[in-house]
Amino acid sequence: MGVKIFGQYLIEQGVVDSEQVRAALELMERENRSLGELATAEGILTVQDADKVNAEQRHRDCPFGELAIEMGLISEAQIDGLVRLQERSRLRIGQALVRLGSLENERLAELLASYEADQAPYRTGEVVLPDGLHEDALAPAVLDLFPKLLMRIARIVARVGTGEPASAVPDLPVRSAVRVRGDASLQICLVGDEEFSRQLAGAAAGIDVSGANRERLADGVGEFLNVLAGNAMSLLEQKGVSTELEPPRNEIEFDDGYLFELAVNVGSAALFLKPL
Repeated sequence: MGVKIFGQYLIEQGVVDSEQVRAALELMERENRSLGELATAEGILTVQDADKVNAEQRHRDCPFGELAIEMGLISEAQIDGLVRLQERSRLRIGQALVRLGSLENERLAELLASYEADQAPYRTGEVVLPDGLHEDALAPAVLDLFPKLLMRIARIVARVGTGEPASAVPDLPVRSAVRVRGDASLQICLVGDEEFSRQLAGAAAGIDVSGANRERLADGVGEFLNVLAGNAMSLLEQKGVSTELEPPRNEIEFDDGYLFELAVNVGSAALFLKPL
């Protein structure tokens, strides 16, 4: 894999193992708080108001703070203070590994520098589309929104790699897709292992996935794809592009499409886009 997150890079370099990275991610999950969580902890927002903003984010590509201000729930000065508090208290994976004794602090800066050099070819600052998707108006919006919504809805960190013609799709057990038809048409498919799919399906569909079978998980992933496609369609609607969304499906054809490798901090996954 070319594109990767820092934890994966450390595993590949033999610095830590997967269990150490998992423990670091669990520590980060316990300690790192979203703006909504910080706002409620500081008594600035009620839990109900924070939930309203989070719900609105499912339908609009807009940061929590900007939406909360727009909804009249919080001031710009309060958001600025919360952002500073969040940044000061944020625990990153390298720091978490150091705290757990899995990594020496003296090596962290060196490893971060080597990671940045390794990933430099993938940090273009913009979505790079393969030739077959250049004429598709939906694809850029989907690729831009995907990591944002994955983090907002399921707290999953993702980096999207370069798209290539799909000669083979990863053999991952949970598969779901939606199709958008109209002035712009695209099939959006997400495949993942059970660990990735459980976290995403549980967060997107609000269901207990502890004992869910693969079909149930695929239905939950389909709910996320509905949100992803809906947000992309809304952006195009503002430009006068009319589209319609078909219901999620689990029976998927992978011919004539493009596979985007994903680096995620939970399990394994890949994104597949197919012009229609």
